Amino acid sequence: MANMFLVVLVLPLLSSCLAYSGPELLNGRYCAARPDDNKCCYNRKDDCSVPILGTLCYCDEFCDHTRHHDDCCPDYKKVCSPPQITSVSCEYEQQTYAPDDQVNKGCNLCTCKVDNDNNAYWSCTQDTCMMSEDLVNDVNQQGTTWRATTYPEFNEKKLKDGLIYKLGTFPLNVTVISYSKDGQYPDEFDARREWYGYISPIADQDWCGSDWAVSIASIVGDRFSIQSFGTENVRMSSQTLLSCHLKGQRGCNGGNLDIAFDFVKTHGLVSEQCFPYEGAVTQCRIGNDCRRYRVGVPFSISKEEDIMYDIMTSGPALGIMTVYQDFFHYREGIYRHTRHGDQLMRGLHSVRIVGWGEDAEDKYWIVANSWGTSWGEKGYFRIARGHSGTGIESSVLTVLPYVS
Repeated sequence: MANMFLVVLVLPLLSSCLAYSGPELLNGRYCAARPDDNKCCYNRKDDCSVPILGTLCYCDEFCDHTRHHDDCCPDYKKVCSPPQITSVSCEYEQQTYAPDDQVNKGCNLCTCKVDNDNNAYWSCTQDTCMMSEDLVNDVNQQGTTWRATTYPEFNEKKLKDGLIYKLGTFPLNVTVISYSKDGQYPDEFDARREWYGYISPIADQDWCGSDWAVSIASIVGDRFSIQSFGTENVRMSSQTLLSCHLKGQRGCNGGNLDIAFDFVKTHGLVSEQCFPYEGAVTQCRIGNDCRRYRVGVPFSISKEEDIMYDIMTSGPALGIMTVYQDFFHYREGIYRHTRHGDQLMRGLHSVRIVGWGEDAEDKYWIVANSWGTSWGEKGYFRIARGHSGTGIESSVLTVLPYVS
């Protein structure tokens, strides 16, 4: 009877010692405590044991051969059969990106993120981009008088930045005059044909809000050539205004036309050959042998007939227009502002009006932009006269050069 009592007492104790992985046993480092290069795990290795509760537990594959895994150390599964970690990734344009990788989607920066459920997703900034395929489709399907396209050089640019670095004109205060010349004007006039070889080529202001400097330099050069009958056919340096005229101006972040004209009146511009355009504010590097070309006081005109008269008699004039997102997409035709694209963000842009014309009784101005020859109609655009939605006729600037 005493022997039976001893067996009954010992069996539960032995069971508790063998069931190493039971829930009542505290977790600890057993297999994980063995040297890194000898954690066993595979096959039968009797020396792959660790002391536990006065006996041994095992870290080899053989301990796992019974249904209850009674010989295995508590952390055997964790060390020798850890759960498989499923790698997650983001996809974009048939390429795979790891978490924290970044790509540009249009003008927005996107970062590959992983949520709490281990799902990967793109987290992107939400800026309005300069270019919009939806805008292009809407304009071209609407049957407007102009066609739209996207320009690769603008694809990764934000609209808010484009309004700074592709424009650059601040509101101005210039005396308004009127010629009172309400006579008959031709249906078409183009300064490029009228004064062939005298008109400045299309400029490219690059990614710099220098339209104010580029437009002034262009019309001053045109008018010097025209008024001198070609004896002073000079391409003027817009870099003079960017680098040598800093007071009251913001360089590539924009400028004031009235202040800039005052500088040209007082100090003059040099030739493009003397100080080439760099698309940035640099040191004022003008040699003493560079001639200065000065102008008189600028005036503003706004009547259609006055603008025509001024261009016919003096040469291309400077127009100021309001630019919205759709204008950046202009490809060809007679531009009118549409209700497509962003209507809240806009800016002022200085351009050079070189003439006018009619297309099936649709009247327009011929205008030189400063975004290079790959934009628009080889750098030019046509814009509706009187009802373009841009206010281009509301303040056209004219100035006369001091021709020697």
